[in-house]
Amino acid sequence: MAAPRDPDFREALLRWARKFVGSDVAAIRIVERTINVLCNNPELLDVSDVNEAVFALLRRHAFDEIERLPGVPLGSTSTERDDEPAL
Repeated sequence: MAAPRDPDFREALLRWARKFVGSDVAAIRIVERTINVLCNNPELLDVSDVNEAVFALLRRHAFDEIERLPGVPLGSTSTERDDEPAL
């Protein structure tokens, strides 16, 4: 199934993703992963509160993304890792 092209939905997800990570690249990755999972598993939306289901999935992907960048605190605006020297 092709990913939907709803800019309002994507922008809403992107605003939420940015609250978890400080990098736009990481936030976009979280949004795309969330949308891809929803497209491939539409049954995830067969719940009483669709917003809660979508946010829970986005949050799980955000935490996965945070784990990929050790040393970057939650909500940090820096994309530098603590173990990398600054230039």
